[in-house]
Amino acid sequence: MLRPAKLLLFCLLLLGVITTKAALGQNPLREKTPGQNGVEPDQPVRPQLPTLVPRGQPPSAAPAEAAPRPPFQLSPHEEAQVERVLNLWEQQSREIKTFDCRFKRWIYDVVFGPPNQAKYIELGVIKYAAPDRGLFRVETTEKDGKEVPIDDSRAEHWICDGKSVFEFAPAKKQLIEHKLPPELQGKAIADTPLPFIFGAEAEKLKQRYFIRLITPPDVKDQIWLEAYPRFQRDAANFQRAQFIITIQGMLPYALRLVQPNGKDYTVYQFYDIVVNDPLQLFRGNPFRPFTPLGWKKIVEEPPATQTGGASNLPRR
Repeated sequence: MLRPAKLLLFCLLLLGVITTKAALGQNPLREKTPGQNGVEPDQPVRPQLPTLVPRGQPPSAAPAEAAPRPPFQLSPHEEAQVERVLNLWEQQSREIKTFDCRFKRWIYDVVFGPPNQAKYIELGVIKYAAPDRGLFRVETTEKDGKEVPIDDSRAEHWICDGKSVFEFAPAKKQLIEHKLPPELQGKAIADTPLPFIFGAEAEKLKQRYFIRLITPPDVKDQIWLEAYPRFQRDAANFQRAQFIITIQGMLPYALRLVQPNGKDYTVYQFYDIVVNDPLQLFRGNPFRPFTPLGWKKIVEEPPATQTGGASNLPRR
């Protein structure tokens, strides 16, 4: 069964449109030690997976949640700066129709491993076509300084066609179709619990998250933002998200996700971006899933809508 966290991560990464070609050997959001410029030394994390909220019902509508307390205070000048960045970001996001990029991710297990040494380093590809088609695939991993094919046990391959999310599970030789409920069809990607990256709307972001600028003083060509959830249903999935936007084009460059335990974290960096490719129609349809020879296809119906309007995806 598809865990909500997996779908969140899949949808989130489908929306990560970047313009800068990054150097693969560098991790822009790796934890820094105290005294260094940049991100605070407290540890970030991989997202634990969330509840999807049907269209028209923002997380703030949850009746049982108390008024959130901001983790920081902004001056009027700082608030105006955040407002300006979010508005520019929203305008730029509207221009994105298709993109194709590669990514590199570092997965840190701070609880059971060194805090500054990634447990896994993996590479893959992301494709997207507005408004709701996408592909996310991990293809290789780094071992002993060499890039090798990903093991079946860690392989990730997802396709969304707007009506279903298709999960390729090579270890089980299964293609699992997770049908989306009607309220999420056509909106499954843009309405994920982490809507920062693509299709970001300034007002919705401010209603849902506490956001501030954390750009290091020596960084001139990027904007660094940090977002904390305002409501418990989001805070249960991640502690905070930190993301980098390139000033040229106002497009994302990297993302770090901090889990609720405040220790483990995952960093994504995106490169080799092609935005609004005029030849996309001639390259075939990458969002049409197929069942590999010898595999079994399994179809899962949409989960029942729960009281209060939120629907949970099935868990393993």
